Amino acid sequence: MKRILCFILMALLIIGVIPIVGFADYGSLFISSSNTITAKSGETVRVPVEIENISNEAINDIVVKASIENPDSIYLVGSTFKNINYIDGKDSKKVHFEVEVDPSAKKGSYKIDISVSSYDGDTTADSIYIRVDSKPAKLNISRLDILPNSTIGIGEEFNLGIELENLGDIIAEDIRVSLDGLSEEGISLAQGSGIQNIQSIPAGLKNFAVFQLKTSKKITPGSHQLKLKLKYNETDEDSLDVFVSVSANKDKAANLIFENLLYPSDTVGQNQEVVVSFDLTNLGQSEAKNIVIKAESKDMEGLVPKSVSQLRIDSVAPEATENVEFRFLTTKNAATKNYPVEINVEYEDDIIADGEKYTLNQFVGFFTSGEEENQSKPKLIIDKYNFEPSLVKAGENFTMNLSFFNTNSGKAVKNIKIFLTSNEKTDTDSNSAGGSVFTPVNSSNTFYIESIPPKGRVEKKITMFTVPDAQAKTYTLTANFEYEDTKEEYTAEELIGVPVIQSSKLDIGELSVFPECYVGESTPISLEFYNTGKVTLYNMMVKLEGDFQTENGQYYVGNFDSGESEFFEGYVIPSAPGELNGTVIFTYEDSTGQEQEVKKEFTLNVMDAPPMPEFPEGIPPEEAKQGGIKGILKSKVFWGIVVLIAAGVAGTLVYKKRKKIKEMETDE
Repeated sequence: MKRILCFILMALLIIGVIPIVGFADYGSLFISSSNTITAKSGETVRVPVEIENISNEAINDIVVKASIENPDSIYLVGSTFKNINYIDGKDSKKVHFEVEVDPSAKKGSYKIDISVSSYDGDTTADSIYIRVDSKPAKLNISRLDILPNSTIGIGEEFNLGIELENLGDIIAEDIRVSLDGLSEEGISLAQGSGIQNIQSIPAGLKNFAVFQLKTSKKITPGSHQLKLKLKYNETDEDSLDVFVSVSANKDKAANLIFENLLYPSDTVGQNQEVVVSFDLTNLGQSEAKNIVIKAESKDMEGLVPKSVSQLRIDSVAPEATENVEFRFLTTKNAATKNYPVEINVEYEDDIIADGEKYTLNQFVGFFTSGEEENQSKPKLIIDKYNFEPSLVKAGENFTMNLSFFNTNSGKAVKNIKIFLTSNEKTDTDSNSAGGSVFTPVNSSNTFYIESIPPKGRVEKKITMFTVPDAQAKTYTLTANFEYEDTKEEYTAEELIGVPVIQSSKLDIGELSVFPECYVGESTPISLEFYNTGKVTLYNMMVKLEGDFQTENGQYYVGNFDSGESEFFEGYVIPSAPGELNGTVIFTYEDSTGQEQEVKKEFTLNVMDAPPMPEFPEGIPPEEAKQGGIKGILKSKVFWGIVVLIAAGVAGTLVYKKRKKIKEMETDE
């Protein structure tokens, strides 16, 4: 047993002084280098070769030669020979060769043959392998540009710019880019070809393809999907989705309005002709087509049509005007009252969807007197009223303009007292619970007019305040009349409709952003926002804008109810160091349908990406960590040699023991 233990200890001592390296097959010179070096396609790597002299004597004039049998994917750069003047005994020296990996080199191991010779006749040879660990070429859409405007309308031409990025480690060559899903009814080519060719995109770089497209006049608003087909490197193929959003072109639609509306303002007698005329003007940007105009009496007992009650106009061009006229006749039975006429207009354009129509509506009235008008009591009415502004906002003042008209053609009215009342109150759960919605400002809600002559008018103004928590709807004010003529006193009532709207209010919380970030790395931009108004915000959209790429850079909220809160988080990917400015943009439609926009700006300090940790040349990170005795003890090579030596020693002992037994048997 002592002898066996001595053998094992001697083996351990020998192994402890032997370096774990590659060995030459003969001579005093050994190639002591890493057998494998990792590289990527397109890289140039430095290959270190260490030559060791294990003899006690110096060796002179050493030549180290590197060669590659088939230099197609990797090849040597510069000299393939390196000279070493001498290497002292028990010493080593290192030389380097430059090896370039072709950008199209595929994943695999490539051999470099190393040979060493000296003046003294020592020679050795070994091989070093370059392991190319590259991802194949992979094309992806890094950016989508729609020019000249980001919003595409119906029947418009636009350019679709597609930026492609190679996410692989190998160059993409002979790239064929095409669009599928084009149609004459949706999105089609405006000009040019539906196939674009790109010569190449090296690993990590980008290139563009541009298509000239147009939307059909029959296309429906919304998001439309196209397929981007990619073929490259002869066999590689990809299919990517591209979405194009088409807007309804509301600002470019036809827009007909009434102008120069004329009709009798004085009292009309029985059996008299009355004429209504007006202009239809197109203030839009598209041609109004298939226009149908109707004028209908709402009381056929006192007012009947004398001309046709429906007209048709083929079209009205933008900024053009068309005059329209209708004739009516009061009947012999017409009473002393107002006879209304409703005017209705329907029309189309190239933007509105098939089967849908725009509508326009207007009422006019003729006041007709009966036979006993001069003997009848005088009537006092509000013949017109308006507001400044036209839509009354809650929490603000507004001016109400009233026109009081004496309908009698023979009698004046005097000592006129008019006071305004409202039976509608605020919500019982509001701050002004149960209070009046409207309050006069610097005046009372009562008017006094000394007199109004026959067929005369008097106009009055009153400034009112609307409580802040009034609900958005139309409220009714009652105008109460007390007046007299030469014989009697009279009372009457008129109703006034006041449309009240609530102003939208969007509050944005503190924007959360890191003060510093790195090129190519995602940086979060987040904030919370609140609807602190009393009305719903419609079609709300949040998006990031700036000179950078984004992830989750757009968030559609939809209808944002009063009192609700939401959270947005997007990611910014800077492309260059320095100060980077960006904006978080909120867009929505308020209760009146007007589009609103709120912006929140931010600034980032972008720095270059931090360097990767370095390791000693030729030593992989894992091997650098496992140096010394611990590394030797964990080495599979070490334990393999120990097992072989132990097996050899054990076999020798068994053999000698058996031999000795045979000799003893022979002697016996």
